[in-house]
Amino acid sequence: MTPSVQDLPETVRLTAPGGRRIAYCSYGDPAAPPVIVLHGTPGSRFEGVALRQAATDAGLHLVCPDRPGYGETDPVPGRGFHRWNGDFVTLLDHLGHERAPLVAISGGGGYALSAAQTHPERVTKLILACAAVPGAPRQAYARRIPIVKWLDRLVRWAPVIARPMLAGTGIFKRMKSREPHLDAWPLADQLIMKEPEFQELSELDTTEARRQGMDAAMADLAGYSRPLPDPLNSISVPTVFIHGEADGNVPIEVARWAHAQIDGAALRTVPDGGHLFLLADPDPLLRELTGPHRGVTVVKGDGGQH
Repeated sequence: MTPSVQDLPETVRLTAPGGRRIAYCSYGDPAAPPVIVLHGTPGSRFEGVALRQAATDAGLHLVCPDRPGYGETDPVPGRGFHRWNGDFVTLLDHLGHERAPLVAISGGGGYALSAAQTHPERVTKLILACAAVPGAPRQAYARRIPIVKWLDRLVRWAPVIARPMLAGTGIFKRMKSREPHLDAWPLADQLIMKEPEFQELSELDTTEARRQGMDAAMADLAGYSRPLPDPLNSISVPTVFIHGEADGNVPIEVARWAHAQIDGAALRTVPDGGHLFLLADPDPLLRELTGPHRGVTVVKGDGGQH
């Protein structure tokens, strides 16, 4: 992994209906058709920095917006993942494209699923990479690492503690400097987290994510405890889950459960891959966007008969 935070791409700002501001960055070949990529929680448009060289080499054009309330994108009142649906349409219209692949990373999963349900005519392919899924059963999270389990509970039951924990302030600022609970993460993620390049990128991304405070991240995490208003089996667009088998943040059981709900969906598993597998090797994602898959285990969807 060798992402560089030098020479950051231009931040493009556009105005949505009603006057809201939406910010995004582009990575790769700007002449290619766009691929919309949703960042994790918390996160920002700068998550695309990690995929910039791979996108350039593959001739892809990744468009990474700040989701509502993150970075420079204005929040949307209310709660629920459907709040991003209007931004999705506005972004495609701005880019001059009727349809595009939609990629969600980690906490972007609920937003991408909601957009695919509401605007299937505008999604050519839905790709969920190490993605959280609203309403996944509790047992699917049994192998989640303890620090993430605690954060999830605190968001719901003790937000006054969860907020500084997410923000890395107060006592949590001191804990952050000591890399707490690093040993609890899969080995693949530990190796990435120790790299200076990752630490630099993480600092850039999380600082931008917190620009407007922690309301957006708190809403994200709370939202995953509830299912989407429409069932997952209402998704009609081609759908692919890509997930690391050793993921300790969003265990692969979440992807297996969700994959079983969507008729015709595919599940690509990355052996020994952690939650950050795309930073170690973006090829599983690039193959979904450019050609046949190789080097991953494929499980075919069968309409939920698992």
